[in-house]
Amino acid sequence: MIYANALALAAPTRFARNAPGGGRIWRTDYFGPPPSPKSSNSVDPNVMNAEVFIPPAPGEVRPPQAFLVEQEPNAIVHPHFHFVDQFQVVVDGGGRIGRHDVGPIMAHFAGACTGYGPITPGDGGLKYFTLRASADSTGAHFLPATRERMVKGPKRYVLADPILPSSAEALAARRDAALETVLAEEDGLGIFMLRIPPHGSITAPDPAMGAGQSMIVAAGSILHEGKTMDRLAALFVSADEAALDITAGAEGGEVLVLQYPRSTH
Repeated sequence: MIYANALALAAPTRFARNAPGGGRIWRTDYFGPPPSPKSSNSVDPNVMNAEVFIPPAPGEVRPPQAFLVEQEPNAIVHPHFHFVDQFQVVVDGGGRIGRHDVGPIMAHFAGACTGYGPITPGDGGLKYFTLRASADSTGAHFLPATRERMVKGPKRYVLADPILPSSAEALAARRDAALETVLAEEDGLGIFMLRIPPHGSITAPDPAMGAGQSMIVAAGSILHEGKTMDRLAALFVSADEAALDITAGAEGGEVLVLQYPRSTH
């Protein structure tokens, strides 16, 4: 399966919750089931999350998720974990994840039941995607209160080096398509940047190398099924699909590819 949505089409889903320390946390849902109910207290570490995660049955394939989070200054997301593998990609603003400074474009991978955070926005706020190959709709499970819910096993957290999108001028002047590797590990975990000249094309890495791929349009635009997908469009390509052929729009396009590992255990 291939999923795709543009920011303009996803924008009507945008809503905010008040963070307990001040400021708001906004969420825009692109595709997949909501990661938590709008009515939940999933941004408040002082409220015990009552949502229970039920693992997929043997052979069950759950849809992917893509959603955009915007943290206003002072709106902190406290340390927590989720029950599935996920990427988060900083696309605007700045701040810190744990002890590490982050800014555009930086991606991190957190394996299932791996704690991380806090996510602390800077003075200009922080905007990032959360991307999952298999849905988890139970929201954040804050630490240390829900530590006993963690499934025992190896934990995995990777913060990749930053990779900068090209300026509009540099992208328009590009003549050849290029694939830059940011991260490539033996089990398929990978991060790649595709840089495509105006009206040019490139084939993305084979999603069968991992457990599928999420993609973000980082600059310019691409064409997908006859539609223009501008900056901050999101896609997902399952592992059983052919490698995606991507064509850029008139201004060129850059696409960040985030490939899930075949297994984190």
